[in-house]
Amino acid sequence: MNKNTLFLLLLLFAASFSGHSADKFRVVILTDQTHDDGNSLIRYLYYSHLFDTEAIIVTPQLPDYTFNDPGPWKKAQGIIEAYKKEYHQLKKHQNDLITPDQLLAVTKKGRGALPIIWLTNAGKFSAEIAGRKVETSWGEIKFEDWIGEGLNPNGESKDSEGSEFLQQIFAKDDDRPIYVQAWGGSITLVQALYRFKQKQGDEKFGKLLDKLHVFGILLQDITFDYFIKLDDVKTHGCLNMGDTKSTYHGERFNPGWLLLDEGHFWKYIKVMSQKEINGHGPMSAIYDHGGEGDTPAFLYLISAALGLNDPADPTQGSWGTMFKKMEGPFPDQYFSTCKVDVNELMRWVPDAKNSFLNRLQWSLKQPSEVNHEPVASIGKDRSNQIIRRKVKPGKTIRLDASKSTDPDGNQLSYNWFFYQSASSYAGIILPEGDKSPVLKLKVPDDLGNSNIHLILEVRDNGTPSLVSYRRIILAK
Repeated sequence: MNKNTLFLLLLLFAASFSGHSADKFRVVILTDQTHDDGNSLIRYLYYSHLFDTEAIIVTPQLPDYTFNDPGPWKKAQGIIEAYKKEYHQLKKHQNDLITPDQLLAVTKKGRGALPIIWLTNAGKFSAEIAGRKVETSWGEIKFEDWIGEGLNPNGESKDSEGSEFLQQIFAKDDDRPIYVQAWGGSITLVQALYRFKQKQGDEKFGKLLDKLHVFGILLQDITFDYFIKLDDVKTHGCLNMGDTKSTYHGERFNPGWLLLDEGHFWKYIKVMSQKEINGHGPMSAIYDHGGEGDTPAFLYLISAALGLNDPADPTQGSWGTMFKKMEGPFPDQYFSTCKVDVNELMRWVPDAKNSFLNRLQWSLKQPSEVNHEPVASIGKDRSNQIIRRKVKPGKTIRLDASKSTDPDGNQLSYNWFFYQSASSYAGIILPEGDKSPVLKLKVPDDLGNSNIHLILEVRDNGTPSLVSYRRIILAK
């Protein structure tokens, strides 16, 4: 048995004990392929083994692109073609990455274009976007002109290849959540939901809504009015809405939950530089200077796979930031970044950045030549699941991570910390032995009905250094 074969067997052995769920995250991406979307898609494809990518809907969006501009579609197809060129190399590292044929099959044309939300009633735009001079104009924008029956103001059917395809996805007999990432316009999604309700009836429509987990990078366009009253969001006060007004007057329908990043993502645009990315194969060659503003919409799923967070609880904090329940006239399952410190996104940047820089090495090197994430264990539990532990105030608990391992044989370091902003306990906790694999912690006498979130980071000394996490939630 040669060295490479032995190494791969060791990786498989480690993975068999990692506890990672066989169920992947069902994902639908809505993208306008504007200046930063292409870069986010490139990063996403390096992690595509974590996802059942059900659909990628390319919808042109103003002011960047007019409805008949071929630019967004060509850009998406160019990324897919680059992925195809290096797929067999990437597959050496992760056998179940999405195949190029699968990627082509789920990438569909949506309908557009509507202006980005804060420009809805501006009527025109003239400025530079990512080094490109853009001059566009449009007329009055009303919800009913774009969703429903008949033609839109561009003379096109309101239905599209993308909306028809989404209806097929929604009709699948699959109870897993559908993580909808709104990098771009929601128009094609809303038209698909309109048709689904019309064709499938209220009962099936209600079950579908419960499964939809929508992550909005902003609200993108006025069709978000279908889910949330735009006038109320404007009053909410954290999102630039310009002079946009609600124009939808029907019943609003609430997805299982809605996450609204009202501005944290702007910081992410400058996290990765083009210089760092270029030079790692065909996809990296088309990574440009536009940044990655939409990447947080899937980062929280990646960090969930690494054990940091439960993707069903956006208040826990993750690589994709932390969300809090929206105040005011909003459903309980609606969350936003309003009044959340942007550090809840930026604190994880070094780990997320190292992870991507390491994945880029897949395009150039063999599996035995790159680093791999350690496996963080609590006792014999080697899974990525959140640990919930009942405790008694005043008692001392002991958590043992000494059975954590690294598939490359790298040296491990440990860091335990009290994640105060994710906890309801208002006091200060200083874990004892926070750099040791074994943690001892005295439960506060005044714990009451509060909870305490502890995070374990298990980090290797590879190049670049990689990390896995465990979250332990303590409560009475």
